[in-house]
Amino acid sequence: MEYQIRINNLYYKYSQDQEWVLKNINLGIKKGEFIVVIGHNGSGKSTLAKHINALLIPVQGNVEVMDIDTRDQSRVWDIRQKVGMVFQNPDNQLVATIVEEDVAFGPENQGIAPHEIRNRVDEALRAVELYDYRKHGPHLLSGGQKQRVAIAGVLAMRPECIVLDEATAMLDPQGRKEVMEIITKLNKHEGKTVIHITHFMEEAARADRVVVMDNGEIVMEGTPETVFSEVNKLKALGLDVPQIAELAYRLGKSGIEMPNILDEDEMVMELCRLKSLG
Repeated sequence: MEYQIRINNLYYKYSQDQEWVLKNINLGIKKGEFIVVIGHNGSGKSTLAKHINALLIPVQGNVEVMDIDTRDQSRVWDIRQKVGMVFQNPDNQLVATIVEEDVAFGPENQGIAPHEIRNRVDEALRAVELYDYRKHGPHLLSGGQKQRVAIAGVLAMRPECIVLDEATAMLDPQGRKEVMEIITKLNKHEGKTVIHITHFMEEAARADRVVVMDNGEIVMEGTPETVFSEVNKLKALGLDVPQIAELAYRLGKSGIEMPNILDEDEMVMELCRLKSLG
């Protein structure tokens, strides 16, 4: 499977006299992957995200998005059509007073024909399960619904990859659940490549691969089961682990050998198995 995004020896700083914000980042992302990037505040997660759709350009190294170098200024628009960004605060992304008009904003700026915009808006709103709210004002929606409208606005532009930069950070638990269900559906059922920046470890547990950043560098990478089995390393980095991983870790410390489990149902089954043996 080919890499959709290649990041090679990426270094970045915001000003000449500043420390490096990103250092020697090397990462390949395949079509259809669900990647989660975690790290404490200031670790470089959001700066990395902004490089993936050319909002920032490397100081050293390069980023290639579907074989387009982000430093090629003549291709920036092409990159941003291929990679959609969803940011932390949905209120900052909503530009219209009616939901369907907001979702149509991007395709209108692309010069898409009106009948095609109508099709895209309806399709995008159905994908995020908000079609029945198409005539509502965004200000009347919950935080989770607003973020789903923002995602619909990105989907209407037909990107191949979606980058979510702390998109669930300002939401309550129900809103986070709604957004994560939509993200998972887009990835698993529609084949969208998803790069999700988050500090919620339970969200990271859903990924195909977890990338851990610290002080501008990638310090760990692997499946969620592999990464979250390194409880001591993650805690040393100031990070938490999902509750199931914490339980498995504590059981292991008490002498009960446990496999790497992140799913609640799997944990219940394993505990029942161990009880039947005991």
